[in-house]
Amino acid sequence: MIVPHAAMLQFARSTVFKNVEEDIPEIPQHKFNFVEFDQLTSKIDINYILSDVIGRVISIKGIEESTINDRMVKRRGFVIQNIREETLNVTLWGEIGNNIDENSLQTMPEPVVIVFSAMAAKQYMGGLYVASTSGTSFYIDPDIPETKKIKKRFSHSIQGIDFIAGSTKKPLPLEEQKTINRATIIELQALNPYQNQETKFTVKATITELHTHQGWFYNACPRCYRQIKQSGTSWWCDNHGHLTTMPVSWYKINARIEDSTGGMNIVMFGKTVQSLINKPCSILTIQEGYTDPAVIPPILNQLKGMSKIFVIQFRPRGAFIDAVVIKSFDDDVQPLSLPAPTTIPSTETISSVTSFDP
Repeated sequence: MIVPHAAMLQFARSTVFKNVEEDIPEIPQHKFNFVEFDQLTSKIDINYILSDVIGRVISIKGIEESTINDRMVKRRGFVIQNIREETLNVTLWGEIGNNIDENSLQTMPEPVVIVFSAMAAKQYMGGLYVASTSGTSFYIDPDIPETKKIKKRFSHSIQGIDFIAGSTKKPLPLEEQKTINRATIIELQALNPYQNQETKFTVKATITELHTHQGWFYNACPRCYRQIKQSGTSWWCDNHGHLTTMPVSWYKINARIEDSTGGMNIVMFGKTVQSLINKPCSILTIQEGYTDPAVIPPILNQLKGMSKIFVIQFRPRGAFIDAVVIKSFDDDVQPLSLPAPTTIPSTETISSVTSFDP
């Protein structure tokens, strides 16, 4: 049950064939560069460094669907375990998950060892996982020394593979996600945000300003992504105490969006900003050296003038409440042509909300 890499040899007129008379070593069928699970953290969101991982199969989840970059995409989850009994979550995107036959796995002797090649290290809600790329292949019980070691280590284990049914809850069709609770900016400003925190709204608007006086990123807890504080030589999170790992750089962009009815202030965090400029915050801070929150990297200027369908949710921040963009979609219609914004009379409710203009 192997998914091979495609290869082709092409012979030309100048090709020369020679007999090999001396003994040659046996050419291995597989060659991998395995990365230990605890070394994957240094590769998070560095997508040009891909990793091969190996482990015995602990669980397999049924195929589910998600919306990624305005497309409905299939995904399948695995949990694998290495020889040190450390576990790793694996996500396969697209059709590759369909190629794994659950019925065949159920008939194979335990433990079943699997290799995933060319995987990208990722992080979600503080948890490490690896995700498939366009170059990913999988190999079940490949004939390599590492497979033999894992099988020997767990030869007496009675734990079988846990087959978990995928969620039967279907995501909303993409067009519904783009139009759910559609509102104009003036309609959003007329709402009481404290009474609408559970509702997601969509608005078609253009980013017209970036407010960088509060910085463009912060040091975040890798588990909850809340802003953390330095405590001596370590870091402190109000939710999780002293951190045992390094903090992560997390986008926080304060901006203004406008449509034909007016403008409002919004906040965008983390992966929402990353999806707009296609670059993780850690690349800018660690690799490109933009470590001063007050100095905005030039790439963020690409946000200005960007027209999108923004999904907005009202979220509390202390005594205030922010209009937070939690997702964005491409607008199938031409970008908005904005007239000069008109002044909108304030209300008592709106004047107390930091993300709205008085």
